[in-house]
Amino acid sequence: MTEVQERMVIDSTNGRSLTVLPEEPRGSGGNPWFSAQYTLIYFLIGVLVIWILSGFYQVGFGEVGVVERLGQYLTLPDGQPELSEPGLHYHLPWPIDKVYIIPLNREHLLEVADFDTSPASYANMRKKYMRQGIPRRVVDAIFNPYLITGDKNILHARISVQYEISNPMEYLLAVYQPVDEPRGSARDAAIRMLASHQLISQLAHDTVDEALYNKLVVQQQLSSQNANDHGGLQSAINAVKMGITIKRVQLEYVHWPRAVNTAFTAALTDRQDEALAIQDALRQSDTAITEAQGQAQAIVSSAQAQASRTISEASAEAQKFTSVYRQYVKHPRVITLKLIADTLGKVMQNARRVFFVQPGQRMLLSLPPPPKKASAVVAKQPGD
Repeated sequence: MTEVQERMVIDSTNGRSLTVLPEEPRGSGGNPWFSAQYTLIYFLIGVLVIWILSGFYQVGFGEVGVVERLGQYLTLPDGQPELSEPGLHYHLPWPIDKVYIIPLNREHLLEVADFDTSPASYANMRKKYMRQGIPRRVVDAIFNPYLITGDKNILHARISVQYEISNPMEYLLAVYQPVDEPRGSARDAAIRMLASHQLISQLAHDTVDEALYNKLVVQQQLSSQNANDHGGLQSAINAVKMGITIKRVQLEYVHWPRAVNTAFTAALTDRQDEALAIQDALRQSDTAITEAQGQAQAIVSSAQAQASRTISEASAEAQKFTSVYRQYVKHPRVITLKLIADTLGKVMQNARRVFFVQPGQRMLLSLPPPPKKASAVVAKQPGD
């Protein structure tokens, strides 16, 4: 083992002697600068590798990727957006490129409760304004969310919207997304605003009864896929080119304000009683109409039967007259005497006495009328 000798150095300023240790040979592993230098290089190389590897991204099934480079979305030579298909892809790492993964075949559910907000959400602010002396009715009018129907009634409502992303570029470009807000919140707010506007417009043309009891009609109108239907949410979405397709709009909740629950229930009961009275009146009307129609039909049938009998009797009399007339043409005197005899028989049925007067004679012959033919009535014997 080699002994290290110390060197004595005389300080020229104060004459003191200093002890200086001998220098280590160059290239030894104990140099701190040499170790730190290589550690820094290794660290930078590792960071560079990680930065380069961060450019890989995965696009799942039913999704597409859109790359934004320095504020511009990448496009194909024909100007169409460059969309990344499902699989593993690479882009320049941040902050050069940014990737947006957009699901196309996934249904998104968004609830719109702007007109049915819970009172607890604004209770503190409501108390604050009431402490400032603002009347309660003014505070209620400001904070209570509601809809006004076509017949000037107030309703609370809540709807849900189901949609799919159909155009990724329009979906990304239609709404500005602030950096400090959660991703997608600006688009959700825009959809809620459009849905609220369409719901206001729809119920403004309906009565309170149509809104409460014909919810299916309201849902169909809001869910209409017709681009020319200005009452549907899809037409409003197409107007601003948001790149989404509305699958369904469901009216989940619609109700009158709780403050008028007693009055509204009473009015509802009166309307139900009115409907029952109308139905009862309609049933009575139907019964009366049925009876009147039956009586009319009976009268018509009786008249038709009487007309048939009269026609039959007239036809029989006509045929009888025709046959007598034919006999009269053959034997006028005989028929004349027969008619006279028949007529005298009818006349003398009620006569008390018959007088015969011969022409040119003064003698009057009086005879009793011929006896009436008695009807023989035979009593039935027991056992006959």
